[in-house]
Amino acid sequence: MEIDVALVRVWAQRAGELLLHSYFNRVIPERKLDTSVVTMADRAIEDWLREQILAHYPHHGVIGEERGPIGLEREYVWVIDPIDGTSSFVAGLPMWAVSIGVLWRGEPLIGVIYLPVLRDCYWAIAGEAAFWNDTPIHVAPPEPPSPNDWIAIPSTFHRAYTIHYPGKVRVLGSVAADCCYVARGKAQAAIIGRAKVWDVAAGWVIVQAAGGVVCPLEGTLPDWSTLLHTVRLPTPVVIGHAEQVQRVCAWVRRISV
Repeated sequence: MEIDVALVRVWAQRAGELLLHSYFNRVIPERKLDTSVVTMADRAIEDWLREQILAHYPHHGVIGEERGPIGLEREYVWVIDPIDGTSSFVAGLPMWAVSIGVLWRGEPLIGVIYLPVLRDCYWAIAGEAAFWNDTPIHVAPPEPPSPNDWIAIPSTFHRAYTIHYPGKVRVLGSVAADCCYVARGKAQAAIIGRAKVWDVAAGWVIVQAAGGVVCPLEGTLPDWSTLLHTVRLPTPVVIGHAEQVQRVCAWVRRISV
C-alpha cells in the first residue's frame, strides 16, 4: 500500500496536540453561512494537515471541511476534518477529534481518529482489524440491551424522530467519537444524522473493520464518489453490529408534521 498508516497516526496526534495546547479554550467562535460554528483553529489545523499530505503525496486529492477540494478524481483522496465536534471544542467539552480518512478508487481505505483530551487514537485499514491505540477492538455483540447499555444519537434527533430504546441514549457531540465508541463496543450502536463526508469517512472504515455495518435509516446511501460531490448524507444512518442496527431501526419513528 502506498500510504504509511503509522505516519497518518503521527499527523493526527500531532494535530491534536497542537489543538490541545495552542487553541483549546483559547479561541473565539465564528458562524459560517450555514450557521455552523468554525474557529481559527479549524482552518489552521486543516491547512497544516494539507501541507503534510501534499508534501508526502503530491499526486493525491484532498477534501476537508474548511478549504476547497483538490483532485477528487484522483486514485487516492484524503477526507479530513480538523475538528470533528467544533461546538464541543468551543464549549470546552472533551469530546472532539481529528479525523483523517483516505479513499482509494472511490472506496474507503484508511481511517484514523484522534481524541486529544483522552489521548485515544482509533484506526483501521479496510479489510483488516480495527484498533484503539494498539488494542484490537470489535463492535458489541447483538444482545438485548440492559438498562445501562447505551446508544449515541445526534443532538437534534428529537426534532424529527422518536426512539423507544430500552437502554440509555447519549449525545457525544462528535460523529467521529460516536464511531469510535461503537467500534470499541462501548456503545451498542449510534444514529448519525445527515452528516457530511468528512464527518464519516474515517469513522466508517473503523466501524466496519471492527465488524460493524452502516445502514440508512431511510432510503439508500450514495456511493462514495457521489458523496464526495454532494458532501452531505441524504438520510440518517445507524452503525453497529448488523443485528443491533436492525433493532435500533425498528425502535425509531419519524414524527408526523
